[in-house]
Amino acid sequence: MTVSQKDYYAILGVGRTATQEEIKSAYRRLALKYHPDKNPGDSEAEERFKEVNEAYHVLGDPAKRAQYDRFGSVDGVGQSGSPFDDFGFSSPFSDMFEEVFQEFFGGGRRRESERYSPKKGENLYYSVEISVEESVKGATVKTTIDRKDTCPSCRGLGAVNPQDMVSCPTCGGTGRIQQARGFFSVSQTCPHCYGQGVLLKTPCERCRGEGRVDSQRTLTIKIPAGVEEGTRLRIQGEGNGGLNGGPRGDLYVDIHIKEHPYLQRHGKDLICTLPISYVEAILGTRLKVPLFDDDEIEVNVSPGTQPGDTVVLRGKGAPSLNGGRNGDLIVNLVVQIPKKVSQKERELLEELAKVRGEKGRDSGGGIFSRVKNLLS
Repeated sequence: MTVSQKDYYAILGVGRTATQEEIKSAYRRLALKYHPDKNPGDSEAEERFKEVNEAYHVLGDPAKRAQYDRFGSVDGVGQSGSPFDDFGFSSPFSDMFEEVFQEFFGGGRRRESERYSPKKGENLYYSVEISVEESVKGATVKTTIDRKDTCPSCRGLGAVNPQDMVSCPTCGGTGRIQQARGFFSVSQTCPHCYGQGVLLKTPCERCRGEGRVDSQRTLTIKIPAGVEEGTRLRIQGEGNGGLNGGPRGDLYVDIHIKEHPYLQRHGKDLICTLPISYVEAILGTRLKVPLFDDDEIEVNVSPGTQPGDTVVLRGKGAPSLNGGRNGDLIVNLVVQIPKKVSQKERELLEELAKVRGEKGRDSGGGIFSRVKNLLS
């Protein structure tokens, strides 16, 4: 067995009992100190930078560190068995190197592991229109959505066989290219692979390398009782398909309520307008109001009801989505005064005026007497 001649603990300046956090901190400090862009033309600093990265590549991985501590070598350790190991895409540095890179350049390059990590599909947003009754009682509605499904042939990779995917020679598989500008370095998307880091020698025939295919899906959506205008429902896992084995996105459904001939929704309250005759306003009555197709509610109109009066029926409105008490049914009463009456009605009204001490249409009573009577 070949034993390493390098003391990685000494290179990082930590003891053999150092914690992973202490090792990470030491690497971060030394990588920033010896980075080639911070020491242009300094071959010694460049060599130290390579040693520091090599040391952290071993000690920053618990499995490799344990092997190194036991045998002084890391031969055979770190074979992850990933389906992408044969591509030559494994990064020589850890997540910590990305942090150092970002701090030094004020940005960061895309880690190779990120390109092949599972990616959740995008969320989708649709809207459905329901009736007032459905918003109060709840309903199930069907809607058809357009979405992207993960390609079943390549499972979202863009190529059926791993051999059909090769590392981009322009960016070395990073998806970014660096251009030195003196002390600074400018990072930009690789123009060859468009930031993907890989090139497809033979794209998947079904999805043409995209990893997803267009599809339609008809969903039955359950609308809970009590939804209001603008309520947004989340249906988990019904958005676009993911890539590289990632999960689907979610579907968000915005609720819109259609206009009703005489009912309106205001929060949990239902509001309706009920026309009544002037006789019903004077004498009082009980009327049945058809709320919905198969639902009626009785409204008590008190004697002497005035135009603009309301009747509030507690708890007869829409239910609460949060489990609170129901809203109210608010009935606005509109007293209808006829523009024309029959001769018989006129005679009766004139007789009523006499009974009430009113002189009828030929009366000459002034405004002051009317006000006095109103206030008496």
